[in-house]
Amino acid sequence: MGKKKDKKFSIMNIEVLVVIVLVAIMIIIGLFLFNIFTTSQKVKNLKEEANSLVKTARNAYEEFKRNNNPSIVTGNDGQIKGMCITLKGLLENDFLTKDYDNWDGYIVIEDVNENNKKYSIWLTDKDYVIDGYDSEKIEDLELDDGITKYENQEFSASVKKSFTGTSGEKGGTGSVDGTVLKKYESACINEKID
Repeated sequence: MGKKKDKKFSIMNIEVLVVIVLVAIMIIIGLFLFNIFTTSQKVKNLKEEANSLVKTARNAYEEFKRNNNPSIVTGNDGQIKGMCITLKGLLENDFLTKDYDNWDGYIVIEDVNENNKKYSIWLTDKDYVIDGYDSEKIEDLELDDGITKYENQEFSASVKKSFTGTSGEKGGTGSVDGTVLKKYESACINEKID
């Protein structure tokens, strides 16, 4: 009689153990899928905010041009004009109504001519970073391929180091009508709107 009880008891133990293992596997899969979803959502939100901020910077730049703002600088070629507008500058000049706590960013504008402007953006929400990509490429950026994890970068140093107009690896055109864009990033950063 004692053996039957032991057999029944060990079968119950195995069944309970199997149920516990299955529940644990389901929890692990659920957490993995939740992490993928939240990461994907954060990247999507960052891209949406980047697009919105570029549009806001575009409007600000046009207003600054109308008012002959001295922070609009001229490039080394004497023709291409531009401006660096910080996220803080957009807030302080009342172009934004939303408060971007803990965010940091720059939009660099190259004004080649009346119909040809290029916008490069650096933006971080302190989780992820868009590091100097042409605004037209934002939608195509993916994590680890244009969007990277935030690692406490000094943003102004990052912009000074990596800004190359809209040419090169950051997804820009590299030239306008065959003319290579001239760099003026140092002046742009030093005379930014903030």
